[in-house]
Amino acid sequence: MRYGETGFNLEIDLTRGSIERVETDQRDTELYLGGLGTNAKILWDRVPPEVDPFSPDNLLIFSAGLLCGTPATGSTRTIVSTISPQTKLMAFSMMGGFFAPELKHAG
Repeated sequence: MRYGETGFNLEIDLTRGSIERVETDQRDTELYLGGLGTNAKILWDRVPPEVDPFSPDNLLIFSAGLLCGTPATGSTRTIVSTISPQTKLMAFSMMGGFFAPELKHAG
C-alpha cells in the first residue's frame, strides 16, 4: 500500500454492467488525503455542475479513509458521496463498522 491506500479505484457502471480497475494518481492522495477529500476531487472532475442528481451521469462513490484497516482508533469509517437531489450540491454520509476495512483489504 502506498500512503495507506491501495493505488486503485474500482469503477462499476450499472448501466452497462461493466467493472473496471483504474489506477489512482499518487499526487491526488498526497493533496486530498483519502476518503472525503478524494471523493470531492472525483466529483469535481467527473460530474458537471448541471447534472441531474438522478441521472446516470451522477456518481455514487464509496470510499475508506487512509487509516482505515489499521489499529488507529475511530478510523473505520466508510464515506459515501454523491450530488444531493435536495440541494444539488455534494452530499456525503459517513458510517462505521466493518465495511470500510473489508473494502480496503479487498484491494
